[in-house]
Amino acid sequence: MNVVSTAMASRRDSYTEETVAALLAAGRARFGAVGFAAASLEEIAADAAVTTGAIYHHFAGKKGLFQAVAEAIEAELLALAGTVVADDPWTQLERAFTVLLDACAAPDVHRIIFLDAPRVIGPEAWREIELKYAYGALSVILSGLIEAGVIRPYRVELIAPVLLTVLAETARAIAADPAAKPQAVELLMQVLNSLRTDPAGAGSRS
Repeated sequence: MNVVSTAMASRRDSYTEETVAALLAAGRARFGAVGFAAASLEEIAADAAVTTGAIYHHFAGKKGLFQAVAEAIEAELLALAGTVVADDPWTQLERAFTVLLDACAAPDVHRIIFLDAPRVIGPEAWREIELKYAYGALSVILSGLIEAGVIRPYRVELIAPVLLTVLAETARAIAADPAAKPQAVELLMQVLNSLRTDPAGAGSRS
């Protein structure tokens, strides 16, 4: 490939990346504001300053774009949880859940991830996606805490969905009424501490 061809290919790649990024941003805004069913491909394309053909080209349609948006949010949440630092795994788990609670209470995240994704993508397909992100990461952390004797030896495939459901419901409460946050956080911490073999040894949540 000569220099001119290389430069042209580079420009095409850059344009493609910009188009995909614009569509993901526009899709997230629309899906987050009105939900999957009410979101219009024409409006999303207009927001991204492209044609609807670009959506079909890059994502094969509305559902494909939605799934890409949902996966991008899952990756974002996983990265956010990964920024939490603590002296021990239990405290890290508590702090990560507190941070994620705020993120999941954001209206667009809550609508896309907890309300629409399981229905639009399908519960089994969505679970497979979750295994790559938050669910999978939580399962690894819980397995480590069980092996260390920090939490009761329940099956991880039972604990993880319960904790994620509690996270979703407390996030829903905060999204509906921000004043409920102190009680929601307290409830979430009590649920976490109920798993400990020694609740009195719970780590600091500061």
